[in-house]
Amino acid sequence: LLSSSTEFPLFSYNNGVVMTSCRELDNNRSALSAASAFAIATAGANEGTPNKEKYRRMSLASAGFPPDQRNGDKEFVIRRAATNRVLNVLRHWVSKHSQDFETNDELKCKVISFLEEVMHDPELLTQERKAAANIIRTLTQEDPGDNQITLEEITQMAEGVKAEPFENHSALEIAEQLTLLDHLVFKKIPYEEFFGQGWMKLEKNERTPYIMKTTKHFNDISNLIASEIVRNEDINARVSAIEKWVAVADICRCLHNYNAVLEITSSMNRSAIFRLKKTWLKVSKQTKALIDKLQKLVSSEGRFKNLREALKNCDPPCVPYLGMYLTDLAFIEEGTPNYTEDGLVNFSKMRMISHIIREIRQFQQTAYKIEHQAKVTQYLLDQSFVMDEESLYESSLRIEPKLPT
Repeated sequence: LLSSSTEFPLFSYNNGVVMTSCRELDNNRSALSAASAFAIATAGANEGTPNKEKYRRMSLASAGFPPDQRNGDKEFVIRRAATNRVLNVLRHWVSKHSQDFETNDELKCKVISFLEEVMHDPELLTQERKAAANIIRTLTQEDPGDNQITLEEITQMAEGVKAEPFENHSALEIAEQLTLLDHLVFKKIPYEEFFGQGWMKLEKNERTPYIMKTTKHFNDISNLIASEIVRNEDINARVSAIEKWVAVADICRCLHNYNAVLEITSSMNRSAIFRLKKTWLKVSKQTKALIDKLQKLVSSEGRFKNLREALKNCDPPCVPYLGMYLTDLAFIEEGTPNYTEDGLVNFSKMRMISHIIREIRQFQQTAYKIEHQAKVTQYLLDQSFVMDEESLYESSLRIEPKLPT
């Protein structure tokens, strides 16, 4: 259907018939065959298969057509069916996969050019002309998210700047800025990276660079939280840090940032933090109860049953936990063949994968209306005091040595 070569147009439009190659049609018979083939091939793009009688009624109701076309002749009916289905495919593509056009100006120009050519067809029905105009409007309108600060700009601002300490930022400020960061990282993942389990291959950094960046960001934040707790020699300062981070996690839950809830709760479960018995004895009962509630929400038990329920009932903007979707995709890829026993493409599998990617895209496309605060994101991106796993455990042993047995 599509050609990436610059020698051929994406589509062409000839005498009211949609063409999918650059060859001109020689006669009406070949035009009819091309339109029929395309109508059959794209039948799935519409809600159902439109019948000829529907198009015959539409053509009879439209003024200005020659008498032979008003009679609903076969060629005219199939032309209308083909045009309608092409518009449906393009409408779906533009509305559900806008990323394709954001990253490829040539593709965007070709689609707009094709639609403008379609709109000049005198036989076009009013609703078809309106549909084509709506697609062009969607392609050319400015995305409200375009004005949002980019991840690159935030990272640039944080470089070489001495970050203010944890105590200088409120739990609300940290939660909001962490949510902004998490969503900007999450929305950058192109949907092609979700195919073929590239994140599990040896060449994962080349095949799925943005998924790997998302994973690194998750680990960096988790390390920062754990480091912030164990860097405090004073037990009361550690208790205060734990309680503040749990408050951050609960605000993130209210902001539908389930990724951050898991970033924070997983930090509390790390051996370097979990073993601090004296510290945990001083943590309030309310904080402990809240940790339990948040951990149940994002638990992997029952294939993330509680998290799935929360996502189902939540309206975007939202930052889901990416690992849940990657587990689903791996399960489908490994458990379902690409082809049926008859050697046909397994469309049931493709639909399952498509459903997951569609849900991810839905959450990627809706931006948060959170104003960027440089001083907070500088702290969240500051790796100068962050420890690795070994250093964390050593610090943990130093502030609370093992009891002699």
